[in-house]
Amino acid sequence: SRLVVPSVVVGRRGDQAWLTTVAVGEALPHTETLAPTAEPGAPGEIAFADGPKTAAEWEMAVAEAVRRITRGVLDKVVLARALVARAHEPIQTQWLLRRLAERYDNTWVFAVDGLVGATPEMLVRLDRGLATSRVLAGTIRRTRDDEHDLALAASLARSSKDLEEHEYAVRSVADALGRHCGSMNVPESPFVLHLPNVMHLATDVAGAVDDRSTSLELAASLHPSAAVCGTPTAVADALITELEGLDRGRYAGPVGWMDALGDGEWGLALRSGQLDQADPRMMTLFAGCGIVAGSDPNDEVAESDAKFLPMRDALTALAPVTNAALD
Repeated sequence: SRLVVPSVVVGRRGDQAWLTTVAVGEALPHTETLAPTAEPGAPGEIAFADGPKTAAEWEMAVAEAVRRITRGVLDKVVLARALVARAHEPIQTQWLLRRLAERYDNTWVFAVDGLVGATPEMLVRLDRGLATSRVLAGTIRRTRDDEHDLALAASLARSSKDLEEHEYAVRSVADALGRHCGSMNVPESPFVLHLPNVMHLATDVAGAVDDRSTSLELAASLHPSAAVCGTPTAVADALITELEGLDRGRYAGPVGWMDALGDGEWGLALRSGQLDQADPRMMTLFAGCGIVAGSDPNDEVAESDAKFLPMRDALTALAPVTNAALD
């Protein structure tokens, strides 16, 4: 985990901007004078290579997970895979954030201690007693043909496999959030969320918190949900350790902010990558897929490729791309 207590916060909402300084003690801190920073530069040519497992090896892991689910060992498990990006120049966080914000403006863009991404999934938001959570599970890749994508969205909304996957995720969030709320609103059916690279089944769950929990306490209760782990949680977690072959780090964990009153927003660190602390030219990208009885391993590989696109696109804006083994 990483916790950052900022000494200077610059906020902006619409045309209004403000600066807040934070200090310990009775005296007010000196007001900072901020100057524009240099324009961040592109990282140059990018080479991509497989992480711990190749796509074929990861497909075999998915097939084994489906066999376990079919035997009744568990209902759902979320397996992740990784790609390693190597740039010619150091990868600047500001460059990535700008690219992600431009292309994925209906997501929550974040950067915390080298973990950078654009997540479409809000684990929990708390605002004056109202808690909301956006649950995503069930995915189909977009084709960039609007008419065809509408047909794909309709098929996603009818897919028994994707609806089953989504139901597990919604149930886990509603059950966990319900322990803190006096009243809940859980829609009976999901809607289709359109992103530039994929479409998801989505459900917005809301509840009135009646036990004075902070947003961080709510996030701790909700995580890990079936959207990033599986069902039952303990069995899915053990299977992830057995089959995934990957150190997720903070990928798929809560990432967000909280104010002094406990209100805040905590997303799930999806569509993200972790910068290498030893080599700023290297970054590990992550993508995960929910596996249920009806999952096809080859389709899950294609879905994971689609989920890599936000970070791949952001890294390769204006840069040549190669696929090569790392030294």
